[in-house]
Formats: sequence, structure tokens, C-alpha cells
Amino acid sequence: MRLTAIATAMLVLGGCSRTTEGPTPAVERVVNPRARVGELTRLCNAQGGATGWRLELQGRRFSPMPGEVLTDTPTVELPEVTLRGPSTYTLTRERVFYVRPELLLLDVPTRDSTPPVELAPGSYAVEVANPLGGTGRLPDALQVVEPPSVTRVVPPADGYSAADSNPIVIEGQGFQPGTSPLLSLRREGVEDQPLFFVTVASPTRVESELPPGTPEGVYSLVLAHGDGCEAVATGALDVRYPRLGTLTVSPRSGAERGDTTVNIRNTPTGPQRAFSAVPEVYIVAPVKSAPSQTQRIPLRSVELVSPQELRAVVPTCSGFDEPGGDPTCPGGIVVGGPYALEVLDPAGAVGEVPAAEGFTVVGGPGFTLEESAPLDVPGAVQP
Repeated sequence: MRLTAIATAMLVLGGCSRTTEGPTPAVERVVNPRARVGELTRLCNAQGGATGWRLELQGRRFSPMPGEVLTDTPTVELPEVTLRGPSTYTLTRERVFYVRPELLLLDVPTRDSTPPVELAPGSYAVEVANPLGGTGRLPDALQVVEPPSVTRVVPPADGYSAADSNPIVIEGQGFQPGTSPLLSLRREGVEDQPLFFVTVASPTRVESELPPGTPEGVYSLVLAHGDGCEAVATGALDVRYPRLGTLTVSPRSGAERGDTTVNIRNTPTGPQRAFSAVPEVYIVAPVKSAPSQTQRIPLRSVELVSPQELRAVVPTCSGFDEPGGDPTCPGGIVVGGPYALEVLDPAGAVGEVPAAEGFTVVGGPGFTLEESAPLDVPGAVQP
């Protein structure tokens, strides 16, 4: 009986009756919470999961009304929300949520929802009708759009370069000029890699670029609009760089207590390339200050002897630190190996000395290589 009394009090205090028209609501704005910034609110008519896309309806005098107040199961009648445009759709009761007189939450279904509802693309007015009468309307409150689709990704005309940014063109349908879609590269086993320079040139063309040093491999491209819909072009990019020739290092070992000068020979055949200038050279190994983490440690004093030969210093003792420091080499490369070496030529070609033929760090007196477990060296550039 206490619940019935409360409901009855609500009815009396509200002065509500079926013959008395309630307050007229005012619809002021529809907000897509995934893209709050912008004058135009877009709603995708696809994806969105089982319940569709959540929208916020802002205004004034949204007024629910208690019902069945003289029973043990009182109810609440909510304002009715209708979208009117190329299609007309009135949201069902379970898709409208009252928060306060100034805010309703809506779950708008799509063709992929349960059950599916497909709104035709175009401009929609939003109407709100309070249970006791009174209707508010906001014309052109919402733009319903199709999801984007990607048909292909056009690689750089001259191929990919490991040393520079690589312009790409995304072709497809449903792109939105004047917006900033999110582009990312997706590959199994690693986090998505966002692309930061994105231009929507037309509804069928998006321009972007891959950053220098993007790891080689096959990537899917993900294009996500602010309205929530996204397109995935599976395996659309196959990033491969020009190759240097067969690389060898000499000597193949050095003591842990001193940095080691080495020569790196490049023997190109066919389309493989010689050195064009002084390249970047790295040894892929852990350092003593972080022995469980394999890192790319730059070689020092790299010198181009000829298009087929380099001279450089492996920081066996100094690691990432400046040379000439602590003679006990606390930041040096972990004793063991052999470790792979990677070479990045300024002209964009890449190459490596594979770990099996790489550089070994030899311990001091009393240390044997058998005491150092072989290390897996992931991330090396593969020929």
C-alpha cells in the first residue's frame, strides 16, 4: 500500500489527468556522444550492436506521467520520440530513457540491431510528445548516413620507403568531407597503429600517410567515422621496403668491457641496393640495466667507406650511455648473442645481419657463453 500511496501522491501533486494537457516540450538539440563537437549531428544507419546507437536528446519540459497508480504495479509513461524524414520511426518504450526534464537518452536501432530497423539516409526532424499532450519538434536535427566502405588502398607510386613518410590514398564510398575520421593500421598480435595526417578529399577519396619506419607486413586498414560506424579493409596494405644486399659483419664478437669497431659489408645482387649514404645501424639486443627487454641500440661513429662497406662502433660497453663512462659497463649490452644488426639506408632500403650470423658479446675472465642462455630476438627486419 505504501507504493500505491506514493504513486497517488505523485498524481495529485502533478495535477495530472487524462483530460488535462501537460506542458509542451521543447526540443533543442540532438547529440551523438561519440562526436559532440560539430554543428551537424550524424547517425549511422548500420552497426551499433544489438541496441543500436545511443543519442542524447536535450530540451525542456520532458514530462513522464505515472500510470496504473491505484494498483500494486504502478508504471510510468514516458515521452514518445519520433524521427521524421525520408523514413518515419517512433522509438519503442524500451529505447527511451528519462534522465531529467531537460534530457532523454535514446537507443536508435540500425539495420544490424535486434530487431533491425533501417532508416533511409537524409535529414530528420525529431519530435517529442509528452504523455498528457503537447508536442515539441526540432527540424533538421539529425543527419542519417550510410556506413563508409573502403574498396582499395593505393600505395605510393614509387613503392614504400623505410626512411620517409609514405603517402597513401583510400578509395571507397561514404566518406565525409569536412570531418576527421580516425585511420589506423591493424595487424594481428600488435596494437592498432593510428595515422595522424588524414584529409577527406571527397566522398570517395581519403588521403593519408604512413610514418617513417612503419614495420613491414600485411595490414588491414580501419576507417572510423565520428558517428560510430567504421569500415575495415582486410589486408589492404602490404608494406615492403627495397632491400640492401647480403650483409656481413666483421669481427663477429667483442669484449663486454670495451666498445668494438666493426666493418659491415654489403653484397647486392639483382634489384638489391648498395649503400647510398651513411645509414642508421642498430644492434638488436638487451642491455644490462634491462636484461629482459630486447631493444634496438644504435651503433656509433657510422662511416661510409664505400657503397659496399661501412665502419661503425658497437656500443658493447656503453649501450645507450655516452662512451667513456663507468669502466664496469653497467649499461652495456648483455653478454651473449649472437645478436642481429639492422641497417636503414637514407634512400629507404633496409637490410640485416641475421642473428645466426650476427655479433656476440664476450664476457670477461671466468665467464663462458654457456652461462648465457640463447636469446630470442624478435622484431628484426626479415629479408
